[in-house]
Amino acid sequence: MASSVIAYVAVSLDGFIAEADGGVDFLEGFDSDEYGYDDFLSGIDALIMGATTYEQVLGFGWPYGELPSLVLTNRDLESPEGAHVSFARVPTGEAIRAYAAGFTQGVWVVGGGEVIVAGLDDGAIDTLELYVMPVVLGAGVPLFPRKYRGALTLEATQSFSNGVVMLRYSAQL
Repeated sequence: MASSVIAYVAVSLDGFIAEADGGVDFLEGFDSDEYGYDDFLSGIDALIMGATTYEQVLGFGWPYGELPSLVLTNRDLESPEGAHVSFARVPTGEAIRAYAAGFTQGVWVVGGGEVIVAGLDDGAIDTLELYVMPVVLGAGVPLFPRKYRGALTLEATQSFSNGVVMLRYSAQL
């Protein structure tokens, strides 16, 4: 099993991971080396994401190189050239556990909200790390589109010079 399955997510102060149209322009102006993204990514063996997130990422150009990636979908989707992307049509928790079992470091659940909540509900995600942006969108794609049945225990916090706050939770059912 992977040492950690982590949902690592940027979110607006009012709980949205994307704008209503799926855009993430609200993240502009908050790029910073302070967050330790490169260090985080160096500890990741693989990615997992839902189809909507996958299509959104493809719109930016595939940024993950040859990092193995699993997309949870019931649709037939194309894989970008040079990327190592596979697709699964099984329940979210089952897919996350099975995929993560093949890696020794961390597995990053990139999104979206439905995948994250289902992974948490199924006990397949053990860490939720949020980067809360000091922006209020008022509407958009919620991080939690439905109730999470378990508990979250705050493990760490960190504030950054640009107003962003990191909240790291461990998840338990």
